[in-house]
Amino acid sequence: MKNFFIFNGENSLDFGIQIESYPDVSIPERVYESYEVPGRSGNLIFDTGAYRNVTQVYDCWYKPMEHAKYATSYSLIQHISRWILGPAGYQILEDSYFPWMFRKAIYAGPADISSFFAKYGRVTLEFNCMPQKWLKYGQKPISIQSGEELVNDGEPALPLIQIYGSGDGTLGIGGSTVQLSGIPSGGVTIDAETQNIYAGTQNYNSIATISGGFPKLPNGRTGINYSGGITGVQITPRWWVL
Repeated sequence: MKNFFIFNGENSLDFGIQIESYPDVSIPERVYESYEVPGRSGNLIFDTGAYRNVTQVYDCWYKPMEHAKYATSYSLIQHISRWILGPAGYQILEDSYFPWMFRKAIYAGPADISSFFAKYGRVTLEFNCMPQKWLKYGQKPISIQSGEELVNDGEPALPLIQIYGSGDGTLGIGGSTVQLSGIPSGGVTIDAETQNIYAGTQNYNSIATISGGFPKLPNGRTGINYSGGITGVQITPRWWVL
């Protein structure tokens, strides 16, 4: 089996690049603040609830082939530069070892690419990744009836919620209650990650009164209910693990 990675929508195999060995798995570092108190033994610890980025390393070898997009070592090296250094911001990174998940990553470089006879060579690529490993099945919307529960086996997730209906309605998810006044006829989307409510390009944060913060799906069971002018709800949970 030829093992590969996909970055920014492009598969490494299309350019004759294969991962040569099982990659190391990094566990992110928890972010906390430590304070020394005069006369007190031991530091006071404040847990921020966040994690630091991790580095995902791929040891690769390449052999440009006729069927690949780039048939020589030199042209391949030029492509690698454009491919992994070109995109701005985080891009989707996945590989054949863990096909059920993906990371969000950037590549800042540098990369030392070994070339042998301009025909083949090796390169080690180190991607700077957000700490989350997003589960692909958590990116699919789930239709929810009022009174149902969602079960989260991973870390606390910030869902994307599609509200259907019109007029005034109330949505309850766990400890969060969202009261909406004047829902437009096409409904609205609640993005708990960016803390925005919108329909298309129009922002509707002003129609919401939120108690308990934007909805979150903690580990375990979370009850969901809605009433009033809300006729249906779809939730993309965005499940993730460390």
